[in-house]
Amino acid sequence: MRLVGLTGGIATGKSTVSTLLESCQISIVDCDKIAKSVVQKGRWGYRRVVQTFGTSILQADGEVDRDALGALAFNNREARRALNHATHPAVLLEIIRQLLLHWLACKWLVVVDMPLLFETGAYRLLWPRVLVTCSSKVQLERLMRRDKCFQQLAEAKVAAQMPLERKAALADQIVENSGDRAALESQVRALASRLKRSACLQGPLTSPIAAAALALLLLAVCVMR
Repeated sequence: MRLVGLTGGIATGKSTVSTLLESCQISIVDCDKIAKSVVQKGRWGYRRVVQTFGTSILQADGEVDRDALGALAFNNREARRALNHATHPAVLLEIIRQLLLHWLACKWLVVVDMPLLFETGAYRLLWPRVLVTCSSKVQLERLMRRDKCFQQLAEAKVAAQMPLERKAALADQIVENSGDRAALESQVRALASRLKRSACLQGPLTSPIAAAALALLLLAVCVMR
């Protein structure tokens, strides 16, 4: 079973590439979706977040106000560390669960869509590592349009992440997404074909071992932060 890493910078189009790969019948473990789901009302991650930050981060319906929580974590390193400590155990357990389900279903190719693939060190357990990138001009334009924010805030959000150049140095394959949708779809179709061809060779680790090792690595990173 081949476990592929997929990542990108903010507003580079990683989620779009993930969706396109899924349309090519490739299984996806989406860490963004997992991170959102584990803080839904009633779940373990939700309880840990409320215990850490109190009820002030809840909306009127009792759900976590993700925008308020995200702003708090973005502006305060200690709050970001506390948020990671509160949510990452639940995220890791769900990643393991999904990987094992794919393994039990005999899925021979799984893409792990992980925003912090390189920052956490998880890339060492996934191959190939695919980076979605674009020009800095396009990135800022997309981010300002998506988040309805001014350029100064968009630049601050980009600056808070690992530079795309450093990520590119660690990546095995790059999807360049500065162009139009048709160009992106063409690249993703070619990528999907390459991944399917290479999946006949076993990845660096079989799925259950990879899931456990991935969890231990990420947990160690969380503890050290």
